[in-house]
Amino acid sequence: MPPPLTPADAQQPEPSWAVMLGRGARRRCPRCGGGRLFRTWWAIRDRCPRCGLLFAREPGYFTGVYLVNLTAVLVPLFVVVMGFALWRGTHPDGPLLPFLVAGAVIGVIWPVLTYPFARTVWSALDLAMTPMDVREILDAVEATDDEGPGDAPGGRGRPAPPSPPPPPG
Repeated sequence: MPPPLTPADAQQPEPSWAVMLGRGARRRCPRCGGGRLFRTWWAIRDRCPRCGLLFAREPGYFTGVYLVNLTAVLVPLFVVVMGFALWRGTHPDGPLLPFLVAGAVIGVIWPVLTYPFARTVWSALDLAMTPMDVREILDAVEATDDEGPGDAPGGRGRPAPPSPPPPPG
């Protein structure tokens, strides 16, 4: 697990596009590389538990996720269709069923499998195109220090520490 971030880390330059996209492709935070971003396969946390990056940076933010996921589906579907066209040109009486099954799997199952990756890749693309401003950086640092409302009782993705025992007497 990466070491925790400090307020001094807010002054560090943003990682390169390649680094951010690589992190996004591995379902990691594009800013710090931290993991545990998802509560379930579908539900991403509001903020990165390590650096406090807010994932939905503006209303309608995750519309871009659908475009990334659509691309992740259309590219392999295009390859299958072109493969079918080339194969059918040399085998006009060949079976159609394998290509129909491959297209159905790509069209129905593949989007479900790639959706969480599309969310983090979109976060990486957005962060690369629109770097965080000072207010966002300060909010992120404050969110990692808070024990208050968030995705985990102890903040930063950890359980809350045990409460101290009552004073004697």
